[in-house]
Amino acid sequence: MIEQLKIDVLDINHITNCYLLFDEDTKEAVIIDPADKANLIEERIAYLGLKPKYVLLTHAHIDHTIALSEIMNKYDIKTIAGKLEEGILVGNNDDCSNRYGLEQVNYNMEDFILAQDGQVFNVGNLSIEVIFTPGHTKGSVCYFVNKDNLLITGDTLFYNCFGRCDLDTSDIGNMIRSLKKLYRRFKNVNIYPGHGKINIPIDNTYDDVRVLMYNNYKIDIGGY
Repeated sequence: MIEQLKIDVLDINHITNCYLLFDEDTKEAVIIDPADKANLIEERIAYLGLKPKYVLLTHAHIDHTIALSEIMNKYDIKTIAGKLEEGILVGNNDDCSNRYGLEQVNYNMEDFILAQDGQVFNVGNLSIEVIFTPGHTKGSVCYFVNKDNLLITGDTLFYNCFGRCDLDTSDIGNMIRSLKKLYRRFKNVNIYPGHGKINIPIDNTYDDVRVLMYNNYKIDIGGY
């Protein structure tokens, strides 16, 4: 079961999708991209009677992590992130904090599990697979939940476009490879992006993404 929380980051009408993914039988849960408003996230967890096991980050930009420290402390849990995102988490690379007038947090990496591509984590009866999708950041990942046939894509893939590639550690070449990776592997799954519309068939995103890639970079990502 997945539930969307639309978080207005810093009350500036910048909406990030935070997700609660949980096993309905055991109530074990993960909190995906705790963007801000820890109190709202905690209230919903309590209402649903969930037992948080991990936080999952699709990437470490500040508009996905403002509530991260508070959530980890509240539930005494660790955060799973892609292993190549460590540079942002320890402050060696920019997490876009200055764009929001905030200071960048340098996290203690003992609080994190740096995941490998293809690594699987179990939450109740759910199996969650980590899929490396660099491009928006060097360490961006998606999470695939086979039982529910859903793919949490963060800022890699949206319903009608892909993530921007002009930020620190972004790379358009990596983005192209990541998009090809997703489109070649997945058919008939629904995506849950970091912003915008959710529960979209991945098949329905391809035409817009292909046109956008060609118009901006004169690159054809190939047939689907």
